[in-house]
Amino acid sequence: MNRFWHKSWPEGFPYDIEIPNTTIHETLTETATKYPDNPAYHFQGKTLSFRDIERLSNQLANGLLELGVKKGARVAFMLPNVPQAPLALFGILKTGAIVTPINPLFKQHELHHQLNSAGVRHLIALDLFHEVIESGKKDTPLETIIYTRTGEYLGKAKAALGRLARKIPHPKLPSGSDIIMLQGLLKHQSLQAPPIAVSPEDTAALLYTGGTTGPPKGAMLSHQNLMFNAKVGSQWFKVQMGEECFIGILPAFHAFGFSCIIVLSALIASSVVLIPRPDIKEILKSIQQYKATVLVGVPTLYVSLLASPLLKKYDISSLENCFSGAASLPIEVLEQFQQETGSYIVEGYGMTETSPILTLIPQGVLRPGAVGIPTFNTDIKIVDQTDDTKELPIGEWGEILARGPQIFQGYWNAPEATAEALRGGWLHTGDVGRFDTDGYLLIGDRKKDLIKRSGYSVFPAEVEALLYRHQAIAECAVIGVPAPRVGEEVKAFIVLKSEFKDTIGEEEIREWSKQEMAAYKYPRIIEFREALPKSAVGKILRRELRGT
Repeated sequence: MNRFWHKSWPEGFPYDIEIPNTTIHETLTETATKYPDNPAYHFQGKTLSFRDIERLSNQLANGLLELGVKKGARVAFMLPNVPQAPLALFGILKTGAIVTPINPLFKQHELHHQLNSAGVRHLIALDLFHEVIESGKKDTPLETIIYTRTGEYLGKAKAALGRLARKIPHPKLPSGSDIIMLQGLLKHQSLQAPPIAVSPEDTAALLYTGGTTGPPKGAMLSHQNLMFNAKVGSQWFKVQMGEECFIGILPAFHAFGFSCIIVLSALIASSVVLIPRPDIKEILKSIQQYKATVLVGVPTLYVSLLASPLLKKYDISSLENCFSGAASLPIEVLEQFQQETGSYIVEGYGMTETSPILTLIPQGVLRPGAVGIPTFNTDIKIVDQTDDTKELPIGEWGEILARGPQIFQGYWNAPEATAEALRGGWLHTGDVGRFDTDGYLLIGDRKKDLIKRSGYSVFPAEVEALLYRHQAIAECAVIGVPAPRVGEEVKAFIVLKSEFKDTIGEEEIREWSKQEMAAYKYPRIIEFREALPKSAVGKILRRELRGT
């Protein structure tokens, strides 16, 4: 293939790199052997070294095996950015099981779907989520819940202060043989890794992503997929082994946080400051305190940083690599951030199915509007949206197709969807883009109806399915509308059943949705209609609602 983007290739970089032949947990073990005392995770005054994480994850793996976890089983965790999240991730992998992260913002219906779809029998979760779990686990294969408490890995001073101020509530958990506490499970377990043979080609993670039709699907990513992605990040950004410090805002349930923070930091023996909530003051304070060198986030993070009066009060000059992905970064934000901080924000493009990186901007290059050039070992082509055998010339818009070592194995228990996505040996992204003459990729309108809100993917069909649970809704359609701070806002067009037209208002629908859906997903904008536009066969036409 003509990789014409090599004309813009970073000087001194090879065009291809060796594909890793190791697993994620073997990488952790190697790092813990070479750099045992290096800090791995900082959290609220406590630091865990790589030796700590290696031993704790070994104990967890042995405990899970005692509970009956087998190689290939799907074991889930429902945790925010606390030390228990990477501990769960590595511990699960050491059993040969497949990690299935669950968004902690999920409500019962969303949780129920993922538990059923993945066939999850064991779940590790924060105790604060027990009410959602109790309601969401009904009629699912879930057998065992391993709860961990909020303050288990706080520094002593923070833990004492939290208890004093009652800021760390310990909810009363239901009793039963299916309830186990994490610390009890770890107790008396061997500090040695279990002798489970795992291949780099084995599936490591089942990360759930959505589609324009139907509920979310589990994207199967192998150890090799994720390790290759981490190696790309380490070589593209020329990070220093054992010298970097990441600000860990992105959650581990997201491909971006899973791969570009947890896996990458283990590969390069670097620390991560875990931040459960994207609080601007805590982020800035952490950058200054730990002299953080890497900030990975979505565009809304950089918008919020620039809008905060606190930005000038903290020293963030230690930052050497700032990366933005998951949505387009406004040109104004990119330029203003460079002006205010002296740091470039490197943009990239990818998706859950690509582990997630496909393209990156070379370091030191300011290329407004572009999302980079294809990275090592990666091919991308632009094809006609109605005929994928017709490759389009440079400059023309079409569907983005990709292939490389980072491309996923397929969708869990969905052979037809897998065959459709990977037909012809290329991943059909469903996104529309074009190349410029220098080989930089630009992203246009999406072929799918995907909504990007604050870096999260929101799928209209899923939101519509949840809205239809409301007794007053006869018909609905969901679209994205431009919104300055979040990129796109979720808007729902609703036709009410006749008996509710005088009794149900926008605020009631909005508040109900807030209780039933994750915070990034529920529609903030509600518009009532007498009818929705339909095709001749009765399909609701979203394009007419968008005015396109």
